[in-house]
Amino acid sequence: MKKRCRDYVGVACVNGRCPAAIREKYEEECIPVVIRCHNCFFYRGCEDCALADTDW
Repeated sequence: MKKRCRDYVGVACVNGRCPAAIREKYEEECIPVVIRCHNCFFYRGCEDCALADTDW
C-alpha cells in the first residue's frame, strides 16, 4: 500500500472540487463518494501538494 501524507493539500482540496465537501453532488450523479481525504481519487502526493517543500 502506498503511504499517504496526512497533511496533503492538493488542488482539489482548495478549488471547490473536493469530493468530501460536495458529497451531495457526487451522490446525485452516482459517482463513488469519498468520505475521508486519505481515500480521495484526486490524491497525487507531493506532485500537486500546496505544502510540498515547506516546513509545514
